[in-house]
Parts: sequence; C-alpha cells; structure tokens
Amino acid sequence: MLREFKTRYAGSVLGLAWAFVQPVATLAIFYVLFGRLLAVRVPGLETDQGYLLHLLAGLAVWLPFTDSIGRGVGSLVAYEDFLRKQPMPSEILPAVSVGGSVPVMAVAYTLLLALAMAQGLGPAMGWLIVPLLVLAQLVLTLGLTLFLSMAHFMWRDVGSFVAFATQLWFYLTPVVYPLSQVPESFHAWYLLNPVACMVLVLQSVVLGMPMMHGVGYALAFWVLLLGGGGWWFFRSMKSALGEAL
Repeated sequence: MLREFKTRYAGSVLGLAWAFVQPVATLAIFYVLFGRLLAVRVPGLETDQGYLLHLLAGLAVWLPFTDSIGRGVGSLVAYEDFLRKQPMPSEILPAVSVGGSVPVMAVAYTLLLALAMAQGLGPAMGWLIVPLLVLAQLVLTLGLTLFLSMAHFMWRDVGSFVAFATQLWFYLTPVVYPLSQVPESFHAWYLLNPVACMVLVLQSVVLGMPMMHGVGYALAFWVLLLGGGGWWFFRSMKSALGEAL
C-alpha cells in the first residue's frame, strides 16, 4: 500500500504533500463557495466555524471513498497483463487502491478532530468510537471497490457508469449542505445511501449534532452488506476472472 501511495505521486513536485494539499484545497473551495458566498448555516452547531466543521466531517468520508472507488474500479483491468504473467491474489489490487487513500483519510480526520477541539466541541466520550467509524468506512469502501473492480473487468461499461454515478451521489449526500435543509419527508431516503449514513453518524459523534433516527442501524447494515457482499461477489467471480485471463 505504501508503494502504491508513493507511485501515485511519483514525479510530482509536491510528492506526498498532495495527501495534505488535496483535502485542504477542496475544503477551502467548498467553504468559500457555500460557507461564505451562499452563507449556508448549520442549525444545532452553534460555533464560529460551524459550517466549516460540518463540511470537513463530510469530506473526511467522501474524499477517501471516491478516491478509492475511482482508482479501484479499474485496478484489475489496468493490471490484466501483470495478472496473466504473474499469478497472485487478485483481490490485492483493489485493496491496495483503498489502502492508498488512507493517508488522505488520516489528514481529513486529524483536521476534523483538531478543529473540533479548537471550537470547544471535544474531546468527548463519543470520540472513543471514531476508530470504529474509521474501520466501518474502510470495510464499506473495500467491499464496494471489490465488487466494482470485478464488475468492471467483466462488463467494461461499469467504469463509465461509476464516474457518472459518483457525481450524482455527491449531491445526494449531506456534505456541502446540512440535512436540516432537506424537507423532513425526504430524510428517510438518506438511509438508503451508505455514504450519507457514514457522514451523518460522524457529524453526530464528533460535532454533537442530532442523529437521525435509525441511521446507526442503517450504517451497520450497509457495512455488513457491502463489506460481506462485495467480498463474496469478488470471490465467486474469481474463476471467471481466471478464465478471462
């Protein structure tokens, strides 16, 4: 995984510093656009930098997730010749893509916790489950990456669909806007979005925001379904992968 991360930024001027620059630059752009120009406010988060904290909690989930999916979906296709010449456990390739996003996740979570403490929101007892949330995020992301990488190897349209779907998915997840701005009649639909569940739980645990009823159970369901289901699908299709190679 470390080799993947180094290779990702090989030849660039900033090198590994991009793991810090990327989330900070993305955070700054969205904060200026939505927090300053559009003056979005977060009810229930009464601090000087309430929107910034809300945004950072969302990006701590979203950026590593889309980075893993975007790189992992084509991992088997990209190394098809390598797999043909050098047999190896093929699940390593999508797993490495997920592992390569861990430094970005670490930077985002560190910034979130540091800013929350600076704003007087912690540390709190609820923060003790943050490592569990990180693990849940990794399992969920790995399971979906395994599923999509194998699906893309078998059906090459999957990669194009994923690129489009992630753009739509972003706006269906409460990252740049608080859930309170969505009519309450639509709130239950967010339970069908695993990334939204992850974001909402993190916002509640770290920032003390009200947690939507049932979102914790929904997150546990998605972690088990996508983590276990993605692994099962990948393993069940390995024979077809071997034949294709």
